[in-house]
Amino acid sequence: MNIEDMEDPIEIDLEEVQKTEPDDEPIIIEEEAAEKTERRIVEPEEGLDALKEQLERERQARAEAERRAQEATTSAYYANNEVQDSNFQLVNNAIDTIQNQNQILKSNLKAAMQNDDYDSVVEIQSIMYDNSAKLVQLEQGRQALESTPRAPAPVFTPSDPVEALAAQLTPRSASWVRSHPEYATDQRLNQKMLAAHQLTVADGISPDTDEYFSAVERVLGFGEERAPAPRRQAAPPAAPVSRSGSGTGSSNPNQITLSGAEREMAELMGMTPKEYGQHKLALKRAGRLN
Repeated sequence: MNIEDMEDPIEIDLEEVQKTEPDDEPIIIEEEAAEKTERRIVEPEEGLDALKEQLERERQARAEAERRAQEATTSAYYANNEVQDSNFQLVNNAIDTIQNQNQILKSNLKAAMQNDDYDSVVEIQSIMYDNSAKLVQLEQGRQALESTPRAPAPVFTPSDPVEALAAQLTPRSASWVRSHPEYATDQRLNQKMLAAHQLTVADGISPDTDEYFSAVERVLGFGEERAPAPRRQAAPPAAPVSRSGSGTGSSNPNQITLSGAEREMAELMGMTPKEYGQHKLALKRAGRLN
């Protein structure tokens, strides 16, 4: 075999490597030739935006599931208390009815005795005796209901920090926090939001008004122009990988190692590992990723 044959460049098909190599194996990103750069390249920001949207949808789904569970628990709590209250009221009504009936029976008994109507006397006394037994049972039931401890009201602590903060606010302020979740999840931004609130209120602006939210956002720097992100410069075509692997140094600028988690993230974002690797490489070159 000739030495020239041993040094011929070998092109690596990333799609085939992905099927055979285990996770955490290096993925070689070879830049396409300059004449092919007219193809549309997906910018890293697009992938990040898609990831943010996906995470926001998942957060909303968790919050909705949590809200439904809370509603079910609260409904069960109130239903149980309503049944207990209803039973207690029924017992009280029955006791009042029998006591009123006994008052009438006493008057009838007195009249029957004055008229020497002993048959009515016996009948009235029998009814009053039965009523006394019923009263004993009803009083025992009422005492049992009174001594039955009520279930404590459910207390919910949302697992989502955004919803945990929103639960403490007015509906309009909660809506603002949900629209800007970073001010609930980032401690530094949360402190800035609280400071903006204090400054706005100190200026005599009433909370939950249009003027209030405009002032808060102005203090937080909303609407300020930001310097545009540096654009990725087209890189020269990369040298192919040789069998010897000597290259130009120990670290290849076109070599990206994707972990198993990064491969899964690429799949969730609807991207191939190669596309994800290109985005990661672009971020590193732009100085936005170490």
